[in-house]
Amino acid sequence: MARADNVDNIGYFKIGTFVLVGLGLIVFALLIFGSNKLFQREVYIETYFEESIQGVSEGTPVKYRGLQIGYIKKILFASEVYKEGVETQSEEERTRSIYVKIAITSKLFTDLTTEGVQDFLSKEVAHGLRVKLVAQGLTGTSYLEFDYVNPKTNPIPKLAWQAKTFYVPSVTSTLARLSENAQYIMNELKDIDFKQLFSNLNNLTVSLGRVTSKTEVLVNQVNGPVESTLQNLKIISENLLMASNRVKLKPSDVIFSSYPPPLDPGKL
Repeated sequence: MARADNVDNIGYFKIGTFVLVGLGLIVFALLIFGSNKLFQREVYIETYFEESIQGVSEGTPVKYRGLQIGYIKKILFASEVYKEGVETQSEEERTRSIYVKIAITSKLFTDLTTEGVQDFLSKEVAHGLRVKLVAQGLTGTSYLEFDYVNPKTNPIPKLAWQAKTFYVPSVTSTLARLSENAQYIMNELKDIDFKQLFSNLNNLTVSLGRVTSKTEVLVNQVNGPVESTLQNLKIISENLLMASNRVKLKPSDVIFSSYPPPLDPGKL
């Protein structure tokens, strides 16, 4: 019995050793292949949205003019991050501001010093660098993108708190603007009295028909004298042409009404 127990113990020991070695190899592989990400420097940038950010979540890619440069690190309500500053805002502003923390892994930022990143972002934000929500087709998913807009029409908003990290303003997404414009159009259409509009169009059509009829009658009445006048003008023009040709060929006819008498050599 003791020998059987020893065999069982040796078997369990081998199994345990195998499992431990396997786990060690897995951890080692993770450290080797993921060391770049584990020890990679990240630059944190924060922004705030006043619109729905449906379609993004923590880990969503962040792009700079189409090129991925990082990911979303954290999404919270602004009141959860900046309680003191947000308290000075109205209730509506407190509930709608969404705080988004972005982790930038691109060397475009990570190779710079803290002062270098600050200088770079300050200049680019002044030139119109903004963060916006971009929808990906019809899948319902979205991502964040750094891109440039007109800084005059998209000024930097004044914050009620001091940002803890680098700050880049956001702009309203294209989809949100389309939705706002569509809502505005619907509100305007709602106030239109279509029944009265169609009635006015019908009255206008009838009035135009009457004007057309009266115009045709007037043209028919004037058509005769107009044709006669044009015919007289044509005759006068032809007579003037004939007189002009006569003056060119026989100018004496115009002065003496006939050819001058022949000269008599004896009377000279």
